[in-house]
Amino acid sequence: GLAIDTAGAMFALTTCEKATSWVVFAIFVISSLIFMFRNSAADSSYEGGAKSQRYRLVTASITIIAATFYFFMAQGYGVATSVNHEFWWLRYLDWLITTPLLLLDLALIAGIDVWDTFALLVADVLMITVGFVAGNPDYGHTWECFAVSMAFFLLTLYIIGEGMLEHADDPNTSEEKERLMKTLLWLTVLIWCTYPLYFVLEYSNVLNNNSTNHRCTLVLLYGLSDVVAKSVFGFILLMNDDLLHVAMPTGVVEQIP
Repeated sequence: GLAIDTAGAMFALTTCEKATSWVVFAIFVISSLIFMFRNSAADSSYEGGAKSQRYRLVTASITIIAATFYFFMAQGYGVATSVNHEFWWLRYLDWLITTPLLLLDLALIAGIDVWDTFALLVADVLMITVGFVAGNPDYGHTWECFAVSMAFFLLTLYIIGEGMLEHADDPNTSEEKERLMKTLLWLTVLIWCTYPLYFVLEYSNVLNNNSTNHRCTLVLLYGLSDVVAKSVFGFILLMNDDLLHVAMPTGVVEQIP
């Protein structure tokens, strides 16, 4: 059966798994410090600076949360084991918190209205939750749950894609804002598509979870995608204060005090 570490127990990671996790942790810590420094340095005395801080706070929160989870995973916490599998369940808890924040950043940029944003976040949470059940190697319904999770995944991409492209193609949208929106949208879509790919490779035994080399490969792949999805995303979003002000929409943001 599935054994989840309790009472402070740690799973014995390989050297490669530990090193990879610590490197990803360090990247998230550095990213968080940069994002927070830029946030504190932003001039909040004018409307543009105050509004751009909303993006910085959300984006810094994403990498801080990710760093916290990788700190524990690097020590072997949050890993469940069975006879034939190593299940990093803490990874799903990380995604359950950080992916809604990433989508919130995109919704703020696109000016997606409150109810569409609510539907977007619900679809995302259901995607991660059902994906967590699919990832449990002893549950016995891996592929059925994976299919349901993918349905919510496609719904999530549809809602955010339609909302962002609609606003990007609006004649009133500046070229700078359109470029930012499309860059972040396609970066998110492409990177998020790697996660179900890794899942399929893992659970179809192309990357056999019992192999030490394959276990390290999976940690490396998931870590790389996490860094691009969170840190690289954040740097692209926050590179220009003036552009962030231009990107502030009239939808969700105007309803946030």
